[in-house]
Amino acid sequence: MDHLVEMPAESASEDKIGSMEKSPTSPTGRTPYWALVVLGLGVAALAIPTLVENFQQYWSLDEGAQVPITLAIGSWLLARRWPAMQAAASARHQTAPPWGRASIWIALGLWLADSVLYVLGRVGDQFLVETYALYGFLLIGIYALFGARGLRAGGFPLVYLVFSLPIPFFLSQALTTHLRLGVTEAIVDFFQACGFTIVKDGLTIMVDQYQLAVEEACSGMNSLFSLSAIGLVYVYLRRPGRTLYYALMLAPIVGFAIFSNFVRIAILVFLTHTFGDAVAQSLLHEATGFMTFAVALGGVIALDALVGPWMARQRPSTGSRHHAGRPGRIAAAKGVQ
Repeated sequence: MDHLVEMPAESASEDKIGSMEKSPTSPTGRTPYWALVVLGLGVAALAIPTLVENFQQYWSLDEGAQVPITLAIGSWLLARRWPAMQAAASARHQTAPPWGRASIWIALGLWLADSVLYVLGRVGDQFLVETYALYGFLLIGIYALFGARGLRAGGFPLVYLVFSLPIPFFLSQALTTHLRLGVTEAIVDFFQACGFTIVKDGLTIMVDQYQLAVEEACSGMNSLFSLSAIGLVYVYLRRPGRTLYYALMLAPIVGFAIFSNFVRIAILVFLTHTFGDAVAQSLLHEATGFMTFAVALGGVIALDALVGPWMARQRPSTGSRHHAGRPGRIAAAKGVQ
């Protein structure tokens, strides 16, 4: 009896906490590994067939050639924000059992509804419906794991991934036609003012004895989407955490994208007039496509260099305001240490 020592209550509780900390959780200690594994397997089972369909019907065309790059960038941005999405979720949401979370039941209902759309798109060979349903699965899965706060924390990467979705035909036709007509008319007016013999017939430019058709891939919505996506990701990485700044930069970014398309078509018209149609349709045609990205991104960089410092002076950083508003708590924390 003399050798029996009663374990203090505090020591027992510490051992219990230590055993809990050794449970199989993710590196942040919040999301169980099994949940991530199940989510990953489910996403792979749904995503692989849909990505194959997109490659066969969309990415292999000129209109969707840039989508794999946009998808890769969006996935990388989402991976960078994953820890922040976990941290944004409230402690109550993370510690509650799965069946006790309201987000789980809401996500389950949304998942069932989205599954109907996915099956209809898959069975009916409608890859557009299938792709948008897959994107819905991503949003629902993140909401089930991290709740609304985690979903908001990953807002920009999730919105950026919209640029990788195929554009609906009715929307592309409605907006692309007016855009191409406007660019074509501006090109003809510009070269007529410079003394060139040039006229237009709808979306066809006639310079000398040659005809140039303004295709959708040259100045359509797909080009506008891809160029705008490049500009937005630059602004996001350059000045993170400034939602108002992103909104203010959106209109100039779209303007730079349209202007870069104008520059591309103008160069092709000049090459056709000077050297003939064969030269304009050679590798120089593809080179002007890369130049549009350089022009659009160069405009965004120049505007950011002018406006960015002014925006930084107008609004102090969140961290400085946070610490400035709580000097007493900071001093108390230092005293405790």
